[in-house]
Amino acid sequence: MKKKYWLKGITLLLLIFTSQPGAGQIYFGITPIRVEHDSRPGESFTDIIYVRNNAEGPIRIRVYVENWFLREDGTPEFIGNKLADFSCKEWIQVNPQDFRLNANEMKMIRYTVSIPENTPMAGYHAAVSFENVPINRTDRTSSQMMFTGKIAAAIYVKVGDAAPDVEILDMKFHKEKEQSGIQLMVKNISQTHFRTKGRIILRDDQGEDQHEIEIPNVVTLPLMQRVIFCGFKDKIPDGTYSAFCRLDIGRKELFGFEKKIEIVIENED
Repeated sequence: MKKKYWLKGITLLLLIFTSQPGAGQIYFGITPIRVEHDSRPGESFTDIIYVRNNAEGPIRIRVYVENWFLREDGTPEFIGNKLADFSCKEWIQVNPQDFRLNANEMKMIRYTVSIPENTPMAGYHAAVSFENVPINRTDRTSSQMMFTGKIAAAIYVKVGDAAPDVEILDMKFHKEKEQSGIQLMVKNISQTHFRTKGRIILRDDQGEDQHEIEIPNVVTLPLMQRVIFCGFKDKIPDGTYSAFCRLDIGRKELFGFEKKIEIVIENED
């Protein structure tokens, strides 16, 4: 079973600047941007990623598989062939790996995942990355391309029946330049990744629910910590609140955490 996450009409595009001042802009897009597979040791399957050139002229794309991880704040870090925990990079083969796309052309890229026998039950991940390169393979000083741009499709492979588990470490008020919210700090204490959803309820001194904050849908990798920013959609008055977190990571039960939180929002109308 697989879950695909599609772009709306392939509208998520990567902007690539050419080396000529004032030159045109080149765009390309991929879909889906992530795929989640449920599988078993020894299984092999093939799936498709689409890439489209939305430029007025031809571009050349190179495709490769690489490792990545998430920093605590959720920023992805691509590390190429460097070793990574819970990687499935070596299981994935892509075809084709290098090709040219004419203007407005779309191409199917097949990737095959072959899971080794005796693979432990866990959640694994890698990326299929698409990168524009100079059309002329021999002319690295060509005026066509000075900078490369990349889009990566995240591939998640859950092997067996590994169950997610989490420890909620803390909650605290956090003010960013454009938005205030609650920072929810969690630790994945399982061998598989999970995605989050749920609510944080703010209650007053009388125990009455005053505000509800949505926990965003983000991934936390196995045995990693994650800081999840849960932004306020409405203005919340300054004060001390009892914050109750109800976190859903895909299990039958929810995970709870509560804490007194002081909210101080200055210079907001």
